[in-house]
Amino acid sequence: MLIQWSPLSARNMPPRPHTRSVLITSHISQQNSTRSVSARSLGQRTQAGHTNRWQLPGALGSDLLGQAQVQRAEEFGNKSSDTKNNSADPTALHWHETATSCPHSPLPRLVHPLSASRRARLCKDVTWSSKLDTPEERFDVLSRRVAHNSKPDAVLECLGVRWKLHCSVLISSDTLFELYTNSKRQQDVELQERAVIGKDSRVSSSACERGLVYRKWLLRGPLTLRLPVKDDSINKEALSFALRTLYDPEERPDEWGEAVLSTAALLGMSNLFQKCLIEMLAHISSSTVCSFHQVSCKFKETFLQRACERWLELFLVTELSFHIKLKDLPFDLMLKTLRCPRLFASNEYEVLRAVLYWLYLKLNPLRETLPAHSTIIHFFSRETAVFLEQPQGQKYITIFQALRMHGITEWQHLQELQNIRVLPESWLLSILSNHYLTLHSGGDMDVTDFSKQAVRFGMMFDREQECCIQTISLCGFYFLLQAAKLGDSDTYNFSIERLRHWDPAVSQSSIASRPYCMRPDRSVCYHITVQSFANGKWQEHSSGPVNQEFGLCRRRSRSKPFQIEGLFPPILVTFALAFPF
Repeated sequence: MLIQWSPLSARNMPPRPHTRSVLITSHISQQNSTRSVSARSLGQRTQAGHTNRWQLPGALGSDLLGQAQVQRAEEFGNKSSDTKNNSADPTALHWHETATSCPHSPLPRLVHPLSASRRARLCKDVTWSSKLDTPEERFDVLSRRVAHNSKPDAVLECLGVRWKLHCSVLISSDTLFELYTNSKRQQDVELQERAVIGKDSRVSSSACERGLVYRKWLLRGPLTLRLPVKDDSINKEALSFALRTLYDPEERPDEWGEAVLSTAALLGMSNLFQKCLIEMLAHISSSTVCSFHQVSCKFKETFLQRACERWLELFLVTELSFHIKLKDLPFDLMLKTLRCPRLFASNEYEVLRAVLYWLYLKLNPLRETLPAHSTIIHFFSRETAVFLEQPQGQKYITIFQALRMHGITEWQHLQELQNIRVLPESWLLSILSNHYLTLHSGGDMDVTDFSKQAVRFGMMFDREQECCIQTISLCGFYFLLQAAKLGDSDTYNFSIERLRHWDPAVSQSSIASRPYCMRPDRSVCYHITVQSFANGKWQEHSSGPVNQEFGLCRRRSRSKPFQIEGLFPPILVTFALAFPF
């Protein structure tokens, strides 16, 4: 609006200062110039899209169409790679450039709700990260992409989620195919009954037409499949993965385990079930062996069960005893592993240590980290009563009876056995008296069953090693255990050699702290067991029990080499020794 100044109007107005009129005139001229600039900038329109529509460069707060497009792009960003939007692309609107070109525009500026990282993620492939999306969204995105956004034929109601499925993939699941077939048959029966009722009741033509339309709509709509789940191990993540494999067999879960196997069994997907078993066999480790063994017993998969038990025979003492998952090892499986003659351990004390750690975790199930060795010794030493004599410890007697505690000969370890209040006094007296009698008789042991009474010593042969030796002391006798590779071949030699007390291989500290027997000849029964991984499984090579007289002279101090061909590291070697009468 322009203000005009005339002498007539000046008569009827009170006198004003001259400066006031100057200010009003300057303000009016500045406002007119600003409006003219805004009008010129808003009049510059640009063509958007392929519909020959026009769009103002300045963002309007009342631009409901643009806001709807922005919201649609955020919710259905996965369609940006499949379909082209003919309208203005909301991600291409230069909101900030508009503010620069129109700095004095009085209109409000529309702020884009999508950040740069969000817009970049929407433009990527629809296989988004599982950390950012729920299992339902991941399945929905993949199924729509593979099915080209076609209408679903069935809706599976399971675990509180509606999973939209297509007939082309239901054949891969026996359970879903059976549910769909039964629902389809039931629907056809209901439609036939409705048609008969409508014909007999002689309804009007309009009512008949409405019923026909209803039946056609019912036929075109997706069938509802309801699948109850009674297994607590099945979750949405595993169900989403199993359903995704119907559309893309190359899908992989975050973790192979009981949830996936149980879901595959529930849906009747035999291919996925076998694939899961193969993956579980290939991923047996300290963190999975206990859960995998439990699953194998649940589904009676003896092959997986045997593989887990075989892994425990090799790595219970050397790996699992240093992992918190040791607390998940059940009692029966622990006892079975300890009684196995193929159990690998560097010495008998390490087996006792593994049992003490396992027992501590069983008595403290809420602990989430593996304690220090001193903590365990203090835990069992603070009690005044003997643990195995208490009602709580009665069931663990068979576990300690499976140990070969007569093979614990180091005085530090024997002192530890006396400090912890676990073994009854009669057990400790029997162990110490047998040690005394064995030393007093020149090393003779009362051996009735070599497979259960022989003292075991183990060593591991790594890839970079060409020779591995270990010096041991048993009842006053010193031996050198050797494992050596022959050149560049895959042949290895394993042997035992008796050492004299002045041999350089025997350290001076060992001579000072351990007894030494001067007996020139010593009858030894030994057994060498070699276990290596080849052709996808662990293989065992055994020398069998061998009796030999070991003397101090060089030609009688070494055993006959036990030679094996076709070995590949890692190689686990166990030397079992006993001194018969």
